[in-house]
Amino acid sequence: MVLGKAHDSVNKTMDAPYRILGRKHRILYHDVPSIIALFGHDQAKLEAAALHLLVDRACENPNVEKMLELLAAYGRR
Repeated sequence: MVLGKAHDSVNKTMDAPYRILGRKHRILYHDVPSIIALFGHDQAKLEAAALHLLVDRACENPNVEKMLELLAAYGRR
């Protein structure tokens, strides 16, 4: 939503391995070459994928993850 659109298809593609790998799913599709290969043909999707990657990397820090959860909850109000 930061980019003005949810880009659900980007998030679903990047997180598809979660069903099999669980929290370790980020070993797939969560790197720059992968997002370029997957979304390089569409600038808006590439930007959404880059943001997804940055947020996921930030969430490796428990304090950042908690802050993002709080902001998301506030945004749903």
